Amino acid sequence: MTFDVAARLAAGRPSVCNTQVYVSACHAVGYQQPDLTGHGVRIVEWYSGEDGLDLGTLDADCALLRAAAIAADQAISISRDACSAVSAAWGGESGSLAADFTDRHCAAGEAVAQALRAAAEACESLRDSLGRLVDEKVTAAVSIDDRRAGERSAWLAAAAIVTGGGAARDEAVAVVTEQITPYVDTDIRTEWVTAMRLATSSAAAAYEDALRQLSAFPTAYFEVPGHFDAPPASASSPDRAVVQPTGSTVPAAAALAPAPVADSSPAPSAPMADASPSQPLPSVSPAEPAIAPGLGGATPAGMPAMPDAGGGQSGLVGQIVDALGGLFDDLPDTPAEDDLSALDDAIGQDEHEEVAEPDDDEEEAGVESAEQTEPEDVPVAEESVIDDGPAGVQPQVTEAEPAQTPPSPPLPPEPPPSSETTDETKTPCEIAADELPQVGQ
Repeated sequence: MTFDVAARLAAGRPSVCNTQVYVSACHAVGYQQPDLTGHGVRIVEWYSGEDGLDLGTLDADCALLRAAAIAADQAISISRDACSAVSAAWGGESGSLAADFTDRHCAAGEAVAQALRAAAEACESLRDSLGRLVDEKVTAAVSIDDRRAGERSAWLAAAAIVTGGGAARDEAVAVVTEQITPYVDTDIRTEWVTAMRLATSSAAAAYEDALRQLSAFPTAYFEVPGHFDAPPASASSPDRAVVQPTGSTVPAAAALAPAPVADSSPAPSAPMADASPSQPLPSVSPAEPAIAPGLGGATPAGMPAMPDAGGGQSGLVGQIVDALGGLFDDLPDTPAEDDLSALDDAIGQDEHEEVAEPDDDEEEAGVESAEQTEPEDVPVAEESVIDDGPAGVQPQVTEAEPAQTPPSPPLPPEPPPSSETTDETKTPCEIAADELPQVGQ
């Protein structure tokens, strides 16, 4: 049966109240003692140190610890049986390692079970010690008060008059001074206070002893067997290696590759060969197509600026040169020489006269198609610009090789274009270069 601390303390409380009345009356007539008269309820304070102590809760903790120790013993027994089975079924070095691991696991379990049993014993010892100390304190308080049971009523009456006032105060003061004060100074100050102090110190020592027992056993550690890590992400899902992240950077070499121009731009040589002769171009020497690379130069006044002349003109200029070269190779030589002579004679005339744009729909369509497919990031270093030199002097360039396709039938010679439809100051290549920025507008 669990010791009831509250009930046991209640049994000794009347005796404690009597002692408190005696001490208060003595203090009223001039008695001073720090352990007794420090404040008005010093005696009650000494006795109430164990108020609220519930040994029933501590007893329940002891039962739980005992049950845990029993469960640990059962688990150790099962582990021992498993260790025997492993040793019998698994031989070799691996089997020995497994058996050693199981033995260490069982040893750690035994340490836990032993610590649980020690904790249960420590709590049981603390429970018993506290119950015994409370009982001894109550017994001391009651026994000391019972020593003066015959004088108790007279002493309580005189003490009440001294502390509360009333008739016959002088007689009451005499009783307190001559009878109660010697009792308080001998029995209460020595035996009673000593008993209360001993109970308090013994309770503290009981708690400390329980803590020492709980801390006497080292912490038990259970080893964890090694485990295989998860396979690499590349081995489980190889397709993830080719997925480009959203924020990945495209290499510079890929950004500068001119492949889209070669793939998307149609060859303009075939359509240009079938151009309608309704508006023939003036014949020039075979070296005229080399002027086309000069398109990267300054834009004529009044014309809109060409976008990114250094970055995307090299491929387009090369296509225009090839187209014009193939067209001029198909023309007869004799009319071209005559037309060139007539054109040279007209160079000195009015240079500011405006002329109509050559009606070459198919040539403009080819130029527009090439411009739409020109790359945006072609390096400037690939373009080779040839200086036009002084006005009226054409640079000498190497004649372009004729196309390998069979030549088309020669066109009949046409009279030189009139001054109203031909710019007498510019060659056909220069006219095409001037009108090129307006293609697509």
